[in-house]
Amino acid sequence: MEKEKNVIFEAFARKAAERIEERKKLRTMRLMVKSVGMEVEIRGLTEEEIRDCMDFSDESIEVDKYTIYMASPTLQNAAKILVEEGTLKQHYKITEMFTGSERTFIANKVLELSGMTGDAKIEVIREDEEIKNS
Repeated sequence: MEKEKNVIFEAFARKAAERIEERKKLRTMRLMVKSVGMEVEIRGLTEEEIRDCMDFSDESIEVDKYTIYMASPTLQNAAKILVEEGTLKQHYKITEMFTGSERTFIANKVLELSGMTGDAKIEVIREDEEIKNS
């Protein structure tokens, strides 16, 4: 019985290690923003990057703008040019080119790519009653 438990835990540990390595790979996505006729690339963010985004501001709209900027090499490259030209003062403000609904959509896609939203694929198989100490 003990050997069987060890085999189960070893298999679980191997699966956990594989999953951790898989989650380190950041996924990317290309979006066509029809209102501006441009394609924008976004990528998933690490948990540390997401924490930085959440700490960026107390205002959720500013957090969304910064999150989108952090996740998009396309926007980062364009913002660099605009800041150098003096057209833009803060890099992340390039996201103001999008409407509020577009920013919400893109921010949600970033969170999805980051593994923070979407289907959790978890099923409750048993709920145990609380054990009382006598």
